[in-house]
Amino acid sequence: MSLPTPPSPMPGSAPRQRTSTRGNNHQDKAHYADNARTLTVHNSITIRGTIENIERLIVEGTVAVEHLTVKELIVTPEGHFHGIAEAGSADIAGTLEGDLTVRNMLTVRASGRLLGNAECRRLQVDEGGQVTGKLGMITTSLPGNKEHGPAHHHEAEKHQDEHHH
Repeated sequence: MSLPTPPSPMPGSAPRQRTSTRGNNHQDKAHYADNARTLTVHNSITIRGTIENIERLIVEGTVAVEHLTVKELIVTPEGHFHGIAEAGSADIAGTLEGDLTVRNMLTVRASGRLLGNAECRRLQVDEGGQVTGKLGMITTSLPGNKEHGPAHHHEAEKHQDEHHH
């Protein structure tokens, strides 16, 4: 009995079975199982402009956009994201500069730096993670509905300057 041959990856697409050469692979392998509508910006690559019609953005290089809407935003330790983003969930292990709205869980890893304004429903900041700017907690029952004013947000100013490079 022979096993079917997997299809060849499309030119320019990243194979999902690749292993990280860095020891800081914090994402669950299940994140990589389905690469439908996933864009990975690898190290030493910079994208500036508009990104549309993706569900998951994995930033290992640099991304600078005016506005991005995705289900999942992942910024790896080497990654840099600049701009405005709306996401279902966000995992920041690199640097995110700008405004971020997360309908569910925002995670800032130990190596992560969030510089700017952020809103989220749930927040996790690992020891060493940095959040500098205005942070609002979404407490409304409708995800993504942020037009009801400050009565529906618990805002906090959080500044951590433990690790400046």
